[in-house]
Formats: sequence, structure tokens, C-alpha cells
Amino acid sequence: MENSRKNSLLQLICFVILALGISLSSANPGEISSESGLPTPLYRSMGQPLTDIQRIELHQRRFIDAANSVAKLFSQFDQKVHEISRAAKAVSESPYNEWVQQQLLYKARQMENAQNSFDSRYLQLQSKMQYEFSNFISASNDFMTQQDKIKN
Repeated sequence: MENSRKNSLLQLICFVILALGISLSSANPGEISSESGLPTPLYRSMGQPLTDIQRIELHQRRFIDAANSVAKLFSQFDQKVHEISRAAKAVSESPYNEWVQQQLLYKARQMENAQNSFDSRYLQLQSKMQYEFSNFISASNDFMTQQDKIKN
């Protein structure tokens, strides 16, 4: 009973940490600045293993990077949607203009290609986020187990 309660609490803490990291970087879907307080990708010298905290931070950073990539992907897709909306509006304003109709057809093809690209990239990023989250939880659980052993 107590272990399941600890696990639930640990998962909640991990989720809050991940969410906090995402909210820190959500203002700009680019790279996380060094001023954010999050770890940089270069943790250690060659040959030295990562500490438990560094492993947790590494998975958090990778998760945040994947989340930033998803945000960037949505932004790019949204831009394509706006482009096709403008082309459709232009066709509605001058329905007999062949050039405008060809532009709409061209934008529709671009949108279809963007949708296919978006779908595959989104699935890759979603898979990466799930992988990093599960590794984050695993590293956190290992760390908590070690801390419990030290306490007892």
C-alpha cells in the first residue's frame, strides 16, 4: 500500500518536473537557453558514468527537446493551413481567374505533402517523448529506491 502511494507520488512529482520544464521552454519553441537552469547536453567527461540526477536531467532535457520539436511542427503545419486558407479566399473573390485556381491547387498539394510529413514526424516525436518519459520514470524510481535504502 505504502509503495503504491510512493510510486503515485513519485509519478506526480516527475510529471510536475516535466511539465515545469516544458513550461519554461514553451515561450520559444527553439532551443532551451542556458539561463533556464536546465542541464546542458554535455554532462561529463569521457569515461565517467552519469549520476542518477544527471540521468534524470538528461531524459528531462530530451523530453523537452522533443516537445519543442512538436510545437515547432504544429507551428509549421499551422502556417500551411493559413496559406491554403488565403488561397481559397482568393478563389472565392475571383472564381474565374485560372491563375488563382492553379495557386489553390498548388497550395492544396503542398498541404497534402505537409500533412503526410507532419503525420510521420509527429509519430516519431510522440514515440521519442514516450520513451524519454518512461526512462525518466525509471531513473526517478531507481533514485527514490536508493534514497529509501539510505533512510532505512
